Amino acid sequence: MSYESQVDALLEELLESHRSVEEVCAEQPEWIDEVRRRYLKVRSIEAQIGDLFPDTDSTGQRSDARSAGQPTTLPELPGYEVHAILGHGGMGVVYQARHLKLNRPVAIKMLLAGAYASNMELLRFEREAESIAGLRHPHIVQIYDVGEVLGRPFYTMELVEGGTLSKKLADQPVSVREAAETLATLAIAVQAAHEGGIVHRDLKPANILLTRDGILKISDFGLARRVDLDAGLTMTGARMGTPSYMAPEQVSGGLVGPTVDIYALGTLLYEMLAGRPPFRGENVIETERRLISEEPLPPSRINQNVPPDLETICLKCLEKEPLQRYPTAAALADDLQRFLRYEPIAARPVGRTTRIWRWIHRSPTTAALIVTAVALCGMLAIYGMRELALVAGTRAEKARLMARLESGLELERQGRYAETRALLGKLGDGGHIDLRRRIDHAVANLDIVEALDALRLHRVSVIDGRYDEQFNQTFADGRYEALFSDLKIGSPGDVDSEVAARIDTSDFKRSLIAALDDWAVCASDPTRRDWLLRVACLADRDPTGLRDRIRDPSTWLDPPTLTELSQAALDAKLSVQLLRAIGDRIGDAGMDTIAFRKQVQLAHADDFLANFTLADDLREREPAEAVRYYQAALAIRPQASLAHNNLGMALAKLGRKPEAVAFFKAALRIDPKFVLAYYNLGLIFAAEGKTRESIEQFRNALMIDPNVAFAHYQLGRVTATEGDHLQAIESFRKATRIDPMYAAAFGAMGESFLAIERRDDAEHALKQCLQWLPAKDPMRARWEALLEQCGNS
Repeated sequence: MSYESQVDALLEELLESHRSVEEVCAEQPEWIDEVRRRYLKVRSIEAQIGDLFPDTDSTGQRSDARSAGQPTTLPELPGYEVHAILGHGGMGVVYQARHLKLNRPVAIKMLLAGAYASNMELLRFEREAESIAGLRHPHIVQIYDVGEVLGRPFYTMELVEGGTLSKKLADQPVSVREAAETLATLAIAVQAAHEGGIVHRDLKPANILLTRDGILKISDFGLARRVDLDAGLTMTGARMGTPSYMAPEQVSGGLVGPTVDIYALGTLLYEMLAGRPPFRGENVIETERRLISEEPLPPSRINQNVPPDLETICLKCLEKEPLQRYPTAAALADDLQRFLRYEPIAARPVGRTTRIWRWIHRSPTTAALIVTAVALCGMLAIYGMRELALVAGTRAEKARLMARLESGLELERQGRYAETRALLGKLGDGGHIDLRRRIDHAVANLDIVEALDALRLHRVSVIDGRYDEQFNQTFADGRYEALFSDLKIGSPGDVDSEVAARIDTSDFKRSLIAALDDWAVCASDPTRRDWLLRVACLADRDPTGLRDRIRDPSTWLDPPTLTELSQAALDAKLSVQLLRAIGDRIGDAGMDTIAFRKQVQLAHADDFLANFTLADDLREREPAEAVRYYQAALAIRPQASLAHNNLGMALAKLGRKPEAVAFFKAALRIDPKFVLAYYNLGLIFAAEGKTRESIEQFRNALMIDPNVAFAHYQLGRVTATEGDHLQAIESFRKATRIDPMYAAAFGAMGESFLAIERRDDAEHALKQCLQWLPAKDPMRARWEALLEQCGNS
């Protein structure tokens, strides 16, 4: 490599690492003066254009575009309208702009030094543009155009406005599962870059951007190299990258290949799990020394919630030897996906023997002394190692059990309660008292969460053989109050802020908030309902205000507002419980619920009620489509007798009577006292002319609940077709005693009286029928004709 190239490489390292000139040139002291001269020249150039950056701090972090310099200080680029400065660093400046012809927001990166740029700087800037331009992936920032204005090269790329992963990690920690999902996404994007021949070489949280929707985008390919083509751009001994995220071979100046990005991905995962990079010293030299000579501390030592399998994946990425890491980013992504699916991973933890051998290799003198001591104290050492092995084995077993417990808790968070209970029921404690307490606590919490979920499903349950929605809601209202009181959460009328505070500190906060939303739908008393909604708003803080508006009763009967809120709720991806509550309120307002419920089902296809309520809404108008959603509901909750019954009703409407009979019978196998299923079977048998079977089903229904007027009426009709009019008349009388305005029962009774020549009784019954029958009812003409046969016009 030429003298010029070597000096430029050291200058770039100086600008990017913030180390002193002497530190950067430690191995080439003869170049200190020249590197210092060029460094001062670059800083002079920065000072001359410093007016462009009045509100950007010296660290080069991106600032808010709205607070950047005034428009008059911005460059003019043909075809673009430059709005503001997003940020700048040692080599370039990034602007927010708009492509005028396409009316598209873009980011423009421009080389800072312009005409003063060295050949190396120009080559690196061009290489960054070429690297990104050759890649097409949804998780890599896309480049649109390349150009030059007034001697300053630039390129335009997509504008990403959601901040960086670095800022996100600083604002709030991520869960173990989110960390694994994030890294799997990045690994797939890195694999795409590698397949395109590009090694990034500077992956770190600050170079991972996020869109406003939270989509990850890899950016800043300034140090990227094309495999086998750019060897001349990286000199031996040049440390290119950010020390805390660099692979050992980058620090030592060795050969650099795709596995440096695997290592960097490991540092990202480590930081998400442990809250810091694996190596961080008081200065750059100390960081690099630790990076080369020390093994990373297992992240579970810092965060005990890290599962062993995910730790194994992380530490495999951080192997010192490139060949010991994952061979490709795709292999890393595959192992992360196996972890996320609760499957065995391919990676294996480093064994005790391997760790000891590595330590000996790094510290031979110390190792020799220890071996001597071991030889002198052989028996003691053997005993001690046995004890250590026993302790290590116990710890490993405990870690495995803890990981299984965490998997169970994750299943619970996903609403997969049966799987959670099965896992917790088989989970041993290994003799650890603290683990036993955690398992017992998890089971107790699961009992509560399942009880709350059962109340939600209770609204579509069959109780004492009957399905009555209003009764079910009243029942759920009382049960919710009893359960909240038993849990010491609170009762209607308590100070709402105190109740919300108790919910906020609960282990099952999400389930309690979902229960409040459902309880508010069940509560018929407005005062009680308003209290529940206030508590839900206080416990479920919402900076956007959307959830608070949805819980405001004043919006529920206003169709335009409901329409606006329903779409906003879908866009915001709110909880399925809140979305279902909106669907109920749309129905209460007399609006069509089907379009909204279809979108809810699409977003929550694995939710029983999302499928069931949509199917119920579709049953009369589109029974064929309703069948599909009933089947989906039953796949989720096979023991839901009401779903079996209603699926049978949809099939009967389509003329598929044998299938309908099968589902009505299935409902009765689940709940032998389900009156509605007996009644529906009676109707089908009657339509098929199977009068005896029909009579049997109606009698079964009436044995369970003799106060169903409709069942008495249908039994009377079928009995009349058998010619037993006296028995039929008795059934019709029972129907009218239960419902004194039951016009159809009076009419059928009059017809049976006529059949046995009791005209006076027929006349009386038919007059009662016409008294209660609506004027435009299509059956009115029939009953009037029968009345004429009694001798009365």
